[in-house]
This record gives sequence, structure tokens and C-alpha cells, in this order.
Amino acid sequence: MTKLETKKIGVVFIHGFTGNASTWINESGNHFCEMLSSEQAIGEVFEFFEFDYYTQVLDVFKSAPVQNLKKILNKIPFVNLETKVKKNKPIRYLSNLLNSYLRTELDDFNEVVLIAHSMGGLIAKDHILNYVEGEGPRPIGYISIAVPHKGSIGALLLSPTGNINIKEMQPLSEYSDNLNMEWCERRNELPKSVYLIATHDECVPEVSSLPYKVKSSDWFTLDYDHTTICKPKNKNEHVFKRVRKFLDDIAYQKRMESVASIEYYGEDNDLDKEVFVIKLILSEIGEMGIEDAKASFFHAEIISKAANRVDRQNLSELQNKVLSIYRHTYNSNKDKSADDIFNAVHKELRAEDQNLLFCAMKYINFIHKGGLLHQMANKCDRTIIWDEKISIDDIRERMS
Repeated sequence: MTKLETKKIGVVFIHGFTGNASTWINESGNHFCEMLSSEQAIGEVFEFFEFDYYTQVLDVFKSAPVQNLKKILNKIPFVNLETKVKKNKPIRYLSNLLNSYLRTELDDFNEVVLIAHSMGGLIAKDHILNYVEGEGPRPIGYISIAVPHKGSIGALLLSPTGNINIKEMQPLSEYSDNLNMEWCERRNELPKSVYLIATHDECVPEVSSLPYKVKSSDWFTLDYDHTTICKPKNKNEHVFKRVRKFLDDIAYQKRMESVASIEYYGEDNDLDKEVFVIKLILSEIGEMGIEDAKASFFHAEIISKAANRVDRQNLSELQNKVLSIYRHTYNSNKDKSADDIFNAVHKELRAEDQNLLFCAMKYINFIHKGGLLHQMANKCDRTIIWDEKISIDDIRERMS
């Protein structure tokens, strides 16, 4: 068997309006991403980055006239003023900036998770909706932290400043509404998302902290204000636990996809003494059918052992459906040969792959479902048989 290596996933923190790197640093100087990366299970799967961009309430002090004046003042001895011109830009422009950042700094990554605070969440949403497959890492996760999806009260109060971002973040603004509508219409295409709401948020009320039509299981109200929600004091704080859980879930999914991709070559005879193989041999099932059964059993075994509690329960329910299909198909073909029954059962399993046997676990495919059948056959009983003439004693004799 061959195991494919799992490539690391990028995680990018995106600050909000007037924010910067300090957005994510608590009063003890601990950085949110460093707290996460210190978790072994997370550090092994993810690599952390920060996207920074210029954002101020007023950008007059970074305007061209003021910067030109600074250049003149810099001619005075011992005066050294920054003269770079900077301007507040629309969210769509900042989304393009994020896109360029991801395609440059994360060029070696296939996938990325975006963790965004306040206006940063709107930038991330815009990027996700406009992402083109193959152009930079594919967004597979989105964590919204106190994001004004339906506008911000603070934006109304600051509207006299004329700031372009403040205008965009006002309740019922054309940009915000269009972004929300598209997010809602395309919700089945979106990456895994979670929405964290600050109970004492003085800028973004709870009603504005969620896009349209979000499942209740995808949002959490936490005991923070607008700024403290992105500065957990320690790993026991709820915001840290929610973000860690989100990343843990993605890491688990990737691990299971990797496990499911392990190839079985049938190079050894380790499975020849398994009960399900003996049943097949005694029933005179064809050689290729036996080899296929071995491969599917192998794949079902490795995912069953690696699965978490929830997935194990789902696998158990799926196995019961497989058993039901086997029984009905066997009964309909009981007068036929064992080989015909074997083929009829597997034909029916394939026919029901996306119907009765549909499974929300993305790493599960038809091969695993067939393997669930052979797992049940791997017992010295008659739960799964192919030839009614084969007795338990026949099986035990062959095993000895």
C-alpha cells in the first residue's frame, strides 16, 4: 500500500477596519495564531499568515499633498518622515489585494482557511465569491469574527468622514446587500464556515453579524466585545476553542481523505485467512471477485479504525443499509449460483451508491461501501453468505 503525503493548509488572518497586526495580540503579548500553532495537531497540518492592508478613518495625512510636504521637510537635518502615499480603498479592491497576496505568499499551498475580523470578513467573502479555480489556494474554510454582514452602527456615526469603507459598511448599502445576496444564493458552493458573534459588540449588533439563511449550528454567540473577541487571553477562552475546533475538523477531514487514498496492491496473502475470504473461496467465487473483495475490505478497515465517534456512528448506519440491500438481493437471486448472487449484490450496491447509500462523508466511495459488506462477512456466522450449502463447520475446518 502507498500513502499520499498531506500538504499543509494555509491559514490567513485578516484584520478589520483601522486594524493591524495588533488586532490579534492579547494584553500579555500572545498572538492568536501562535497560540493555535503551538497545538501539535494543528501545527502539523496548518501554516499561519497575516494579511495586512492600509485602513484609516481619515487618510488625509497619507495623501499626496501632505506626503510632498514631508519630502520638503525631510531636507532639514535629522528629519526623516515617511513619505509613502496611502489611500483607503474599496472592499472590492482590497479583495483583489488579498487575492494577489495569496497567489504570491501562499503560491505553494493548494488550500487556505480565512479567519477574518470585522471588515476583514467582508474582504474574505468577496474573495471567496470571486475565486477562480487554479488561481491561488482554494478557500476551504471561513471563520467570521464580529463581521458586519448586514452593516455596522459605527459606520452610520462615521458617515460624515466620507470614508469609502464606512460607506460600504452602512446598513442596507448597495455593496453590502449585493454581497449578502450572492453569498446566500451560492451557499451550497461555499467553503465550510462558522460565524462568531460578540455579545457586547458596540459596533456590530447580533442581527448584523450573520449573513442571510445561516444554519443555527454554524454560529455561536460569545461573551466578548468587538475588539476582545480576537484577543483570547488563554486557550480556555471560548473564541480560541471555537477556532481550534473548526481547524481540528478540517484537519480530521484531510486526514481521512489521506487515509482513504491509501492504495491496496494485494502483494501479500495476509487476508487469505480472513473469514470473508474463506467464505468466498468455499463458494467458488471467481478470482477477480475475491481480489476485489479483499481490496474493498482493506479500505473499509482502515477508515473504520481512523474514524472519529460521529463518523463511526455514520458508518454503522451505512453498514445497516448495505446489509438490507444484501438481504433483499440475495433473496431475489437465491436460486442462482453463488457467483451470480455475488455479482447481483455488488451490482445493486453500485446502483444505490448515490441513492439509498448516499453518504455525507466525502471521503467515502463505492469501494468503502462494498468493504462494509465484507466486514460483516468476516465473522464465522451466516449473516453474510454466498452459498447456503456452506456450513459454519465448513468454514471452521478451512480456518484450521
